[in-house]
Amino acid sequence: MSIPIGKMITVGLLPSPLKRMYYRMQGARIGKGVKFGLLSVITAREIEIGDNSSIGFLTFITVRKLKLGKRVKIHSTVAVDTNELSVGDDSAIMEQVVIGGMLTPRSKLTIGKRVKIFPYSFLNPTEPITIDDDAGIGGANYIFTHGSWQSQLDGFPVSFGPVHIQRGVWFPWRVFVMPNVTVGEYATIGAGSIITKDIPARSLAAGSPAKVLRTGAEYIKEHSAEEKDAMVRTMLKDHAEFVAFKEERSVTWEEDARGGRVNDGERSVRYALSMDGIPEEQVLVYMGPLSERDRSELTASGKAWFDILGKTTVFSDRPGWQEVRDMFSRYGVRFNVIDS
Repeated sequence: MSIPIGKMITVGLLPSPLKRMYYRMQGARIGKGVKFGLLSVITAREIEIGDNSSIGFLTFITVRKLKLGKRVKIHSTVAVDTNELSVGDDSAIMEQVVIGGMLTPRSKLTIGKRVKIFPYSFLNPTEPITIDDDAGIGGANYIFTHGSWQSQLDGFPVSFGPVHIQRGVWFPWRVFVMPNVTVGEYATIGAGSIITKDIPARSLAAGSPAKVLRTGAEYIKEHSAEEKDAMVRTMLKDHAEFVAFKEERSVTWEEDARGGRVNDGERSVRYALSMDGIPEEQVLVYMGPLSERDRSELTASGKAWFDILGKTTVFSDRPGWQEVRDMFSRYGVRFNVIDS
């Protein structure tokens, strides 16, 4: 993987607005609010970057085709050298992630929506790597699509093959994935595991090599509506405590007949089990699921809203919206973001 020193000390030194202009002059399609960090460089034949995405300091991307959705965050000191990179809306590649290795005509990394790849991971898309929506790739994970060094002609094993990580999968720290593997949706892999064969959906697997420990209902618990309501109330109470701690001011969680609210005097958040009129607070959290009519009314009123069971929120620049979204993410609750 070569580092584009020449471009880093020329194009890389341009401020973000001039970089946007430069790439657009090269034919790139770049949306509104896109930001480029100092010394960041893209080398690509085709570039498409959605609204409000960002590429951090000292990050370089060398590909033939780059496609980033809306609100994608590629953090600082990320290195990418492959054929194609595609990243869906609201996904993030954290600091010091390396994506590259031996190239083939099939080399491609496809990342879905609301995916996060944590620091120090290495992804080798010699053959295609596909990571579906809502998957989490923890820190210092290693995903390989080829394994070769000793001569195949002398009888040593050589392996090439794609890796598919399906929707909602979670890899904690130091998971190692070998070629020709599919990890089924919502599977969880124990830290330090080595995956050498397919893992079934909705299972817990761990070990070296990874073996299935639990599946289905014996692993994933079904919660009642009352239990879910209690969980959300606890999350919002924790959110109030965190905001009070972080900003060193009075923020409280208040239960009331309508549900409850986080009251900070500035960016109050209303929680309700269902919609019954439009409250005065600017950030609204509903257990839901809300109807399309309810969603349209809330959006037309200018409110920032979250539909928990509907797994949807409306993009908003209102104070508090991003903080609430981040809070839910701490508990693994993620939302499809729609434009207002």
